[in-house]
Amino acid sequence: MEITQTNYACTPENIALLVKDNLQLKARLEAAEKMINLLIEQNKLLRQRQFGKKTETSNQLELELVFDEDSTLNQDVTETEAPEATETVTYTRAKKTTGRRLDTTNLPHEQIIHDLSGADKCCGQCGKELVKFGEDHSEQLEYIPATLKVIEHISYKYTCRHCEAVITAAKPQMPIAKSMAAPSLITEVIIKKFEHHLPWYRQSKIFTQDGLDIPANTICNWYLQAGEVLEPLKKALFAQLDKIHTLQADETTVKLLKEDLKGYMWCYHSLEPNNRFLLFEYNDSRGGIVVNNTLSNYQGLLQTDGYSGYNELRHKAGVINLGCWAHCRRKFAEIVKIATSAGKAHEVVKWIAKLYAIEAEAKALCLDFLERKALRQQKAKLILDKIYELVSQAKPSTKSALGAAITYTLNQWPYLIKYVEHGEAEIDNNWCENQIRPFAVGRKNWLFLGNERSAHIASFFYSIIQTCRINQIDPRKYLIYVLSQAGNMRLGTAIPTDLLPQYIDKSLLV
Repeated sequence: MEITQTNYACTPENIALLVKDNLQLKARLEAAEKMINLLIEQNKLLRQRQFGKKTETSNQLELELVFDEDSTLNQDVTETEAPEATETVTYTRAKKTTGRRLDTTNLPHEQIIHDLSGADKCCGQCGKELVKFGEDHSEQLEYIPATLKVIEHISYKYTCRHCEAVITAAKPQMPIAKSMAAPSLITEVIIKKFEHHLPWYRQSKIFTQDGLDIPANTICNWYLQAGEVLEPLKKALFAQLDKIHTLQADETTVKLLKEDLKGYMWCYHSLEPNNRFLLFEYNDSRGGIVVNNTLSNYQGLLQTDGYSGYNELRHKAGVINLGCWAHCRRKFAEIVKIATSAGKAHEVVKWIAKLYAIEAEAKALCLDFLERKALRQQKAKLILDKIYELVSQAKPSTKSALGAAITYTLNQWPYLIKYVEHGEAEIDNNWCENQIRPFAVGRKNWLFLGNERSAHIASFFYSIIQTCRINQIDPRKYLIYVLSQAGNMRLGTAIPTDLLPQYIDKSLLV
């Protein structure tokens, strides 16, 4: 509302107008100050996200928050035993040596003996023969570059002179028909792309340095064809989603070059002890329809962040949705990083740290699922009540960062507290996020995927490599073996499910 300067006579009516104008100016000033403070806060948050530390743990946030030690709740959730008597212990510490000793026990060793010549084995003072009394050992690490070699398959042909029949000795089946690439070479380019994050053109340059000119598009075609011949393995991996009952889900972006669009990699992480796997699925949509179709038959625990795309699954019969405390903590931790003094966010983060301390205790004690559930029921519920009290009583502006954090927490509260009822569940979705991280690192290197076909095959190889890692299997050995079994899968003599990383006989991977 525009306010113009006017010469008022000193009358009750004019005084009332002046008071009204003054109130309006004050209201506009307060609104402007709120907007300025909000923009300052948003600027600090953006700078923190761009340039600040990513850590969210309370120790690294350097929180200095003192709770009321007389509180009954605080007595319940902290140690109440009297301090134990202390004793002084002395010990001898080995002298620290310079440098770091590398573990070379798993590497092949070659010994080179250094001995004196015959003439030098006589004492230079008395002339008598020297006697060996010991040895000095030292190690050096030698690097032997990877080598390419040609394996020429020669199949002898035989014929019968009487009936003119011709018989040719069989050759081993190659994963890619009429291709010079052996399973080991195909595996190498896949590992370099999806685990070491090297784009095809960089690999082509490396091969040129090794003495062989392999165009980047040839390498790319090998990878595409390898993904297609291993399609039965991909279907077997997707089928595992209906066989588990503890699952985490998340999603991240990926750019396609040909269509010039932003697609999404959906990630599903199984927490089943005997069926641990990671499954990436590409789709050009982030809509809930994607996860609804993929998990249409899923029954069990599903842990996600607060993204609305999971809403339909949250209300599906047979699915128990769990929230993510890492996402909740992150919103308050960001406020702590830009705050000039301790406040409500500091206090919430400190209480959330107590929840994570209970998880650390369970891990240190190697508790099974039932024992972990009992520990959570005993200790975590009281802390959850305290956190809910803190966030429900706070009334900040919904436009502020604190208001957004509190709104997220209250909206997600029914899902955030469910983990205490299920010992097999995790407190957060971090395991799934951590499995996405290698993909995110690769995305910064190769920048985009060529087209939708390439994206689907890339999602499969990321799934296989990460599933190998969480099952303590060498992805290189695994891929070489399953590529050699591609023909048997095609003929039906090898069962794809038995070849999945979580089920395969590890003795086969030599």
